[in-house]
Amino acid sequence: MSTNADDGDGEMEKLNVKVPKRLLAEIDELADELDYTSRSEFVREVLRDTTEPILTAGARDGVSEGYADVAAGRTMSADEARERLGLDEE
Repeated sequence: MSTNADDGDGEMEKLNVKVPKRLLAEIDELADELDYTSRSEFVREVLRDTTEPILTAGARDGVSEGYADVAAGRTMSADEARERLGLDEE
């Protein structure tokens, strides 16, 4: 995924942020998996989603719960989910 660096708000400003190495590795992994052109594009998109929410309050709560599940390690692979639900791969 790629978004236009100038989303109509005018000039871009530089923001320096320090994050733990573990978090940076997760950001890089997610940005790569989601086909962002750069780490900066991914972070800008996350900031847009945070400051300009398009989800209903209930949906935002669900997303927050999902992030909490990921952070706590309560996840499974697609193959594990298919097996658990008894679905065939097709």
